[in-house]
Parts: sequence; C-alpha cells; structure tokens
Amino acid sequence: MNILLEGIFYNGHGLAEGNRILLRFLDQAGYQVRIAARDRQEKNLVLTPQETRYISSFEHTELSSHDLYLYNGVGSHVRHRPEFCVNIARTTFETDRIPAFWVPELNKFDEVWVQSSFNLRSFRASGVNVPLRLIPNFFDMSLYEPRGPALKLPVSEPFIFLSVFDLKERKGYDVLLEAYLNEFSAADHVALVVKIRDHTKSDKVEELIARHPKPARDRPSVYVIDQMLTTSEMLGLYRASDAFVLPTRGEGWGRPFFEAMLMELPCIGTDWSGQTDFMHGENSFLVAVERFRQIANHENDMFNGHYWAEPSISDLQRNMRMVLKRKVEAKRKGRTARAELLEKYAMPKTAAKVVAEIAKYATRIREVNEARWQTTSNLLPYRSLVSDM
Repeated sequence: MNILLEGIFYNGHGLAEGNRILLRFLDQAGYQVRIAARDRQEKNLVLTPQETRYISSFEHTELSSHDLYLYNGVGSHVRHRPEFCVNIARTTFETDRIPAFWVPELNKFDEVWVQSSFNLRSFRASGVNVPLRLIPNFFDMSLYEPRGPALKLPVSEPFIFLSVFDLKERKGYDVLLEAYLNEFSAADHVALVVKIRDHTKSDKVEELIARHPKPARDRPSVYVIDQMLTTSEMLGLYRASDAFVLPTRGEGWGRPFFEAMLMELPCIGTDWSGQTDFMHGENSFLVAVERFRQIANHENDMFNGHYWAEPSISDLQRNMRMVLKRKVEAKRKGRTARAELLEKYAMPKTAAKVVAEIAKYATRIREVNEARWQTTSNLLPYRSLVSDM
C-alpha cells in the first residue's frame, strides 16, 4: 500500500514527535510511505543527524499509486485529497467543540482519528459525522526512564514543583502562579520551575509574579527555563523535579502530563478534557473545575465563543500542599501512574491499532486501483488513434 503522510516532522513540537513515531509504525508495517513535511526549514533544530537522515529519506519515496492519504496535524490545515482512494485525518482540539469551519472539510474524509474520549464527544457534538476512531497519542516510551542523570538546576530548595507549557492562556499558567504564590512562602522551602517554549515572552511570568500582593521577601522561589532543551535534557529536568503541576483549561490529550507520569512524578492536573483518559484519583491529583467559561477576546479567533474549564485555585492550592506534605503517598501515585501507562498505552498496542485501521481499506484500494487501470487501458487506443491523425 502506498501512503502519503503529511504533517510536521522535524521540530520540537509534540505533533512532530508523534509524526516521527507514526512514520516508523508505517515503515515497520511494510507500507510504502512518502512524507509531505510542513516544517522542512526546521530540520536541524532538535534531531540528531541520523534521525534527520532517516526522516528526510521519506520525502523522496516514489508512490506507484495514490492509495491512502493520512494527514496528522492542526485541523485548520486539513484538506481532502480526492486523487487518493482513502483519506484519513488525525487532529485534535482543546475546548468543548471544534472550529465550525473544520467540520465540512473533515466530513469529506473516510474517517477521522482523535486522541481522547474527550475529542470523540466534542468532534461528534460539533457535527463531524464520518467515523471517528480513538487512536491514543504516539510516544517513544522507551526513553522515559525515571532513573538516570538529573539536569543540574540552580535551585537550592529541597522540593521542586515542575510545570511545562507554552505561554498561552489555555495552559492556565496564571492560575498556577496565583495558587503557588498564595499557598507557599519562602519558609516552605519549595521552588516552582517552569519550562516555557518562547523566550521572548518570559516577561509575562515575571509580571504576574510582580503583581502578586505577597511581599517579595516572603514569596516562594520561581525559576524560569526559556531555552530549547534536548530530549535528554528534558528527561533530566523531570528527574530533577519532585512533582508536576499544570492547571490547564483544556487539552486534546495532555502530553506533558503523560511524560511526567511516565517519569513517576506525582501529577496535579485539571479534572477535565483529554488527560482524564489516563489521569484519575488513584494515579494523580485532580483539580476540581470551578466553572466553565466562555472564551472571548482570544488572540486566536478560533477559540472565541467556545467554552473551557476554569480550575479551582483553592483546590489547586490544596493539592499542591497535599503533595508536599504527603510525599510517600504522592510517590506511590507516581509509581502507579507509570505502571498503568506502560501497560495500557504500550506502543506495540497503539501501532497495532494504526495498522488495523489502515489494513481494513486494502480491498477497497485494490478495487479502486483496478477500476482506474481499466479506465486508463480503455482510453489508450483512442489516444493512440488521435496521435496518429
């Protein structure tokens, strides 16, 4: 089977990592795969030369027929490819619905893959009426080993809360900073380390801290990492931390939670959206939703009019304090989480789901290609006659 896989592959975004793993699934299954990389200009940012060579080699694969088109990326860019026998889209969204303009295009596809039960509900409620398939996120889980070298941090406090996020309102970093600064003081000897993607926006974090009413001398420590980290450095950052916290307003999946749980960190997160597929009261610390808020004046108009969760600041404070006070219980939950994820989301199981979804179209693709070949064959004498005249 010939497959065109489109998306991002080379940068440090979770979608790119997912596409690299998806590509390996397809390659190992024996499919003929060509990639259409939307981020070719970022080839040399985060990957090793060996990985870059492997990925880029698929940009030149010759496809002998247009069998299956698989798009894995942001839904705004999804476009049906009628020249392919089968079209599959894989995408996600983080609010109670998807943008209305996505729906007509997605409904042209043979099926749509989503990452979570949350998206099964939100896509269907938004009007997507083609078959929806739940395919969990893609991870190289073999990398996530809790034991190993820790990243050296300029932190003297004995307990570290870690948070990893883009500086977007959806991530709830404003809620995090308010709850942390409310709950703790310098006397608690704790630190909050935040890893952000965009170094040009770190002043947003500093402004929120400066506006907090607690006197500067009494505030607990906050450290910001705003530089690119390699995969091994990120793993070292998880190992250097004692707990993970992110009061997100909405996730399609919740990749940072999943990574932290694989690293056995006690995780604190909002009890709503994609992460609740793998986070529950026995393996993590869930923050109650105070209310659902309609989004307005968002910098990305796709979100306006939608609803997302407002996590309870007081419940977030309670959970952070609990993790600090009950370290033994917190560590037990971290171990439970890792064991559950390794069993339920093992990549061979996910790869098998991917291959099964694609393999079921083999008969249709063969029949369509035979019909196309027959049509072309019937035209050949006519074309020959025309050329001879």
